Amino acid sequence: MSRRVFRSLSPSLLVIALATGCRQDPPAGEPTPATDPAPAEGKAGATSTAATATATPPDETLPTLRTGERAPIELPAVTATAVREFTDRSGVQYLELSIDGVVGEDTPELAVLGADASIWTATQVQGRSASVFVRRRDTGTAATALTGTLWSSRWERNDWTLFGGSRRGNVWSTRSFTVTGTPTSSPDLPAAFAAAASSELRGRGFETRFESPFHAFAAARVHAALLGTKAAAAAVATAVDVRRPSNDFTALMYTTTAATSLQEALQYDKGLRTVATQGKREVPIADIAAPALADHPFAAMRAGLPAGAEPTAEPLAAAAPAEFWYVRFDDIRDMLRVLDEADAWLTPVAHAFEERPLVRDLAGRYQRQLGLGRSGLAKALGHTVISRVAIVGSDPYLREGSDVTFVFDVASQAAFETELSRHLATWSGEVPGVTQRELQHEGHVITVHADPAGLVRQHRAQVGTLAIVSNSEAACRRVLDSIDGRKPRLADEPDLQYMLARDPGTHDGLAFIGDRFVAEVVGPAQKIQQARRMQALAELAVPGHAALLYGWLNGRAPADTAEMIAAGVLGADELEHADGTSIQFAPGSAAHSDWGSPEALTPRIDLPAVTHATAEERVAYETFARGYQDYWRQFIDPIAVRFDLEGDRADLDVRVLPLIEGTDYRDIEEVVGKQRVRVPAIDGGVQAVWAVGRDTSLRRDLDRMAGSMSGKADLGLGWLGGWVAVGGLDRAGLLELMSATDARVQLAWQPPAAEPRDRELARRVGRLPLYAAAEVSNPASLVATLAAARTLLNEVAPGSIGWESVATHHDVPIVRIGVTDKGTFAEYADTIAIYYAQTPGAIVLALQRSTLETLIDRFADAERRPLGVDADGTQFAIEARVVPDHALSHALLWLLQGQALEGQISARAFAEAILRGDPTASDPARFEALARAYFGGVPVTPEGRFDYAIRDGVVGDPLHGSELRPRFPALPVAGASPIATLLTRLSGVRASVAFDDEPAKLPTPARSLHTQLTLELGASIE
Repeated sequence: MSRRVFRSLSPSLLVIALATGCRQDPPAGEPTPATDPAPAEGKAGATSTAATATATPPDETLPTLRTGERAPIELPAVTATAVREFTDRSGVQYLELSIDGVVGEDTPELAVLGADASIWTATQVQGRSASVFVRRRDTGTAATALTGTLWSSRWERNDWTLFGGSRRGNVWSTRSFTVTGTPTSSPDLPAAFAAAASSELRGRGFETRFESPFHAFAAARVHAALLGTKAAAAAVATAVDVRRPSNDFTALMYTTTAATSLQEALQYDKGLRTVATQGKREVPIADIAAPALADHPFAAMRAGLPAGAEPTAEPLAAAAPAEFWYVRFDDIRDMLRVLDEADAWLTPVAHAFEERPLVRDLAGRYQRQLGLGRSGLAKALGHTVISRVAIVGSDPYLREGSDVTFVFDVASQAAFETELSRHLATWSGEVPGVTQRELQHEGHVITVHADPAGLVRQHRAQVGTLAIVSNSEAACRRVLDSIDGRKPRLADEPDLQYMLARDPGTHDGLAFIGDRFVAEVVGPAQKIQQARRMQALAELAVPGHAALLYGWLNGRAPADTAEMIAAGVLGADELEHADGTSIQFAPGSAAHSDWGSPEALTPRIDLPAVTHATAEERVAYETFARGYQDYWRQFIDPIAVRFDLEGDRADLDVRVLPLIEGTDYRDIEEVVGKQRVRVPAIDGGVQAVWAVGRDTSLRRDLDRMAGSMSGKADLGLGWLGGWVAVGGLDRAGLLELMSATDARVQLAWQPPAAEPRDRELARRVGRLPLYAAAEVSNPASLVATLAAARTLLNEVAPGSIGWESVATHHDVPIVRIGVTDKGTFAEYADTIAIYYAQTPGAIVLALQRSTLETLIDRFADAERRPLGVDADGTQFAIEARVVPDHALSHALLWLLQGQALEGQISARAFAEAILRGDPTASDPARFEALARAYFGGVPVTPEGRFDYAIRDGVVGDPLHGSELRPRFPALPVAGASPIATLLTRLSGVRASVAFDDEPAKLPTPARSLHTQLTLELGASIE
């Protein structure tokens, strides 16, 4: 469980380590869009001018991106027939248009009628015809005077090409249409429109995946808005495949792993108004049992450590509550440096790769709440004013809203107070209504600066040289209790003491998640409380979603909640929580209550303690607890992360302990066993090395399988030593195959006219600079295995596969295995082959002879090849070296950009909700404000921009176009591109994993998971 919690915490911890990160600024100017509709060759990825350029090797010609816009296919115009019409009492007209003969290879997806924001269309397919349902407020134009465009899509099948950026198709076509006919009046038309609109919002019936929580809400609520509450219930039952509402509160217990999908489900239920009611809270929380997990035997484990092994001093842990997470920096400049890196590329790249790429600006949020700032003065004088700093918190829910407390060990109190007062004055000037008050706690004075909305909520206290700054009253009190010794503190916890003694030594920083923290997170009180917060968050989102739906229906934002209630998009009872707490809301602003707002919930620790639960909550929690206990079996496992920053290098050392026999890690041990390997650094490219246990059951099973399937007793792994490796060199072949198969970041590849597609692709596969290698412990057995394999190939495909020595390199024979020019696949004889050589201590295989020769040279030096050992090594290692302007740098740029574009499907859906819901949101500042108010975050492009607009009826941006007209710019994008910054900054990365035996002699042997990560950084971001 702590690994799950750590994954939840780790991105946010990097970003809010000081909670003083820079806030997201509006786009600075317009980017230069790729407007050339014709295919054009662009740069493959020239690095930023800030990069330290390394020339491409003279024998390497790198493929370039095919830039430009992918235009739709224009098909002949058609005629739409106006079949039905109905105008309601408010003057809104509904139309049904039928377009015959347009369904075939292409499927109609979208009909666009002019640029009027008050026109909403929904398209359905019926046989060979498309039905377009129209809702419009401006009826001054006759139906027969309307013109429009019908957009259709299809998937152009290509098993070799990767497309992205669309869920509907990769080839789009357009047909213009005019309207004829005399429609008949049909009072049922509003219901038909509601059903069609709901289907589109739900993704044409695929309800397992909404594009945003707003779409989930609107798909259900549109019926009530158009038909009235009573008629909507019947319409939903017949027109919508109503899935089970979230009455199963068990789903609410998975608060650390499924928050996004949970909010989508809750919003659909809110739209349907089918959310279940709970019973009375009559079950004492003490009667609900937590998972029965034993305490670690840390006393016995520590007794097993070498004599004299004492814990390294961790003084600020005495100020940390025992059940809190803990992060400490020895030098505040290191913390500021981490935040600089986070601002430049860590956080933006993480946002680009999120499934729902919303920038929540956690650093800016916590900076404002704490009344802190990051300035040149703080960077210059921080280490002389502050000796060290720790950050602590009581739960992992940093994204939704949590308590964050800083404990500063102050060296110069006067300078510290001056700097802190200056930061607070800045925030008081930006946030209206900040006032000061004082609280008393056990002889301590807590000074509070806060505004009524909770945007600023600074709590300060001083104990000797320790200055406490928190965004939570309860957390501040809890830290003071720890300092005074009234409550358990982390410094006294046996898991931390063992960890500090297990791996002694001083480090620039330490992060720790202990047993008590994990026990609290999975315990009934916190789980049930967080589940209630998730329900409250869903309730807070409803008014904003309803305001947007009003805009979709009326072409303008609502004036007030009364207008929303009258329109049927919001119920009067939805302006309060299920527990009766009032929700304050005005269109254009965030809903807020005692629970908080969509952007930031009130810290959980500041809410009333959970003393009783409902019967439904009890059943849900007990179901969760059984599943948790079945998965984690016996122990909770603490995590310690040590990190050091030196120059342009960052080292992280992570230990999770102990791993008990019988857990899921036993499966991994079946591969590596006790074997270890020493892995020298590589000089370029990427490489992964695994230790291979000599006596593992997996190895024995593979041996038996190879022999039995081939009938060759000599065909097996008896020759294999202690490691295997796979890797790739930094060569142009990496890009050549990507150029032909990845159409996410460029126009689709067209093969040479004179060359069959499959043959050209096979040729490019054959040029990949990939290799595999393995340690040879028994050369004679390897010779026998190769002979058996050759015999088997001749028996299976006689004459089709050649196996011959073709050259030597430094006296090492090179053997080629490939298709001959006389067999069944003779046309592929010169496209792809496998080359291998037996070097001292290893066998190496490659797809290219030049790659193999490079590896022969590398492995000829014993100091440059891996070595199987029994101790003092790792069990898995992966390393990459990135050189600007080389093939691997470009390949990573293309891959990362392509992956980031996948998230634009969802980002554009969020942007569509805003832009259709409030036409004034075309202003970037207004767009950002509405997105934060209604969604708690801002949808962004891969470059971190939010300059979205509606064109052709869909959302796009100037740089990447839209789903219908995708644009492919040269990479990296000029200006601030987080992905390009990442590749400029990150010149090397190396990670290793090992399972270490714990020294204690326990009845059940214990092992720990030990991971080490090294980042080598390039050009400075300063």
